Amino acid sequence: MKKLLEQLSALTQKIWASIRNSPKWATLAAASKARYLLAHQKVCAANQKMVAYTQPKLETLIRRVSKNTAFTLSAKATQIIVYVAIYIVISFIWHFIGGLLEDSNARNARMRPVSVVTAPVKLGEITVIQTALGTVTPRNTVTVYPQVSGILSKVFFKEGDLVQAGQLLALIDPRPYEASLKQAQGTLDKDKALLANAELDLKRYDTLLKQDSISHQVYATQKALVQQYKGNVLTDEGALSNAKLQLEFAHITSPINGRIGLRLVDPGNLVQPSSTNGLFVITQLQPTTVLFSVPQDTIPSFKKFLQEPPPAETVANSEPPKADLQPVANAAPEKGQHAHPDLSPASPVKTDAATEKVVIPIESWNSNSSKKLATGYLESIDNEIDVTTGTVKLRGIFANEDMTLFPNQFVNVRVVLDVLPNVVVIPVPAVQRGTPGTFVYRLNTNNTVSVVPVKLGPVDGENVQVVEGLSPGNIVVVDGTDKLRNGAKVIVGQASVSANPNANGYPRNGQRQKNPSQAN
Repeated sequence: MKKLLEQLSALTQKIWASIRNSPKWATLAAASKARYLLAHQKVCAANQKMVAYTQPKLETLIRRVSKNTAFTLSAKATQIIVYVAIYIVISFIWHFIGGLLEDSNARNARMRPVSVVTAPVKLGEITVIQTALGTVTPRNTVTVYPQVSGILSKVFFKEGDLVQAGQLLALIDPRPYEASLKQAQGTLDKDKALLANAELDLKRYDTLLKQDSISHQVYATQKALVQQYKGNVLTDEGALSNAKLQLEFAHITSPINGRIGLRLVDPGNLVQPSSTNGLFVITQLQPTTVLFSVPQDTIPSFKKFLQEPPPAETVANSEPPKADLQPVANAAPEKGQHAHPDLSPASPVKTDAATEKVVIPIESWNSNSSKKLATGYLESIDNEIDVTTGTVKLRGIFANEDMTLFPNQFVNVRVVLDVLPNVVVIPVPAVQRGTPGTFVYRLNTNNTVSVVPVKLGPVDGENVQVVEGLSPGNIVVVDGTDKLRNGAKVIVGQASVSANPNANGYPRNGQRQKNPSQAN
């Protein structure tokens, strides 16, 4: 590499020497030098003329401003001031022309029509929903304790199994209790035999007493003995029942239907009624409940539920009564307009001829509210407000037929409080927020848009109620609003065919539409 560089350096020096020794190079260098000197002389002359012209004028101006008649300005300072002034003027002209061009381009861009997607303002139905964070709480949770002492000999379940009430779950060694049962049975049989013999003797003594063959004392003694044996028999029967009960306690059964958890004691261990942990825990899953809290300001929304007559004591049922359903007069949705088909608003349901129970539907959703887990109804409301949080607790009950709700699971709860029929609704994306407050872009007949302030009501999924500002039949912009301003011209895109009858095209994918025959 070093050798190559040396060769290149020698070659370069040789080429430069040949150019320098060439007669053409001397002629070209002399001509260039003469032209440079001539240009330099012209520039210097022009500079001297400019200084000679501007120096007296600048001195006069500065003297007037500073009121110093003896002020003088050197030629070099004059040159600097002139060149700076020329630079400022040229820069100003350059930026001014560039700004005019930019304003022209921006003006043209603003005047260019903006492509937008629109939707019509319609009369629809809004379901008023109260959301809350809830916890799945089992209706019944039972910790099974041993009621007799002994060795836990057998377990008849697998951890996590679904068990039925009365199902045999475990067995404590029954042999001591079987022996006690036999002993009690033998004692009872013996005392029964003694009682039978004493009763026969009493009958004989009764005959002899009538014949005046025995004294009254002997008869009374025999009669007392019969009563004594009867008491012994009753005591033996009680001991026999207790022995049977102890033997039954050795067979541990499930008190409820539910799912059994991990066992707390393994077979072979000695268990006693005084143990603190128990043997296992059974949790009822069907039905199950969800506890959630709502702000105290929403309590008036549950007025119908709070004012219902107290129901009779009945067994818990996960399904609301279905007989003779009477919906609320203003809550009956028209076909195809209900935003939540699985739910209906609070409605009184006749349970008998005397009382009516108000059913408030409840939905349970997963943690990110992307999947509905179960549908149930409101069962009870707490009798006081928590002063630390300003909320009140409510309990909803769910049939949980699909086992989608698991104990202590966190869920999002939606309570249907009311249904507002025949109200003005628009898509949620149409709502904008800015300096005018909450507003929408309304499409005019001349393909321009106007900023219209609106007052909104409850939100129901993809729609929101408009209380003031719009009327049915108006058309609002739902997409492409980032480039709009008041009075801007627009081009309605093909995705707005359902919103704008004058546009040609088809609705975009995922845009929900209703059958015109079902629209109000």
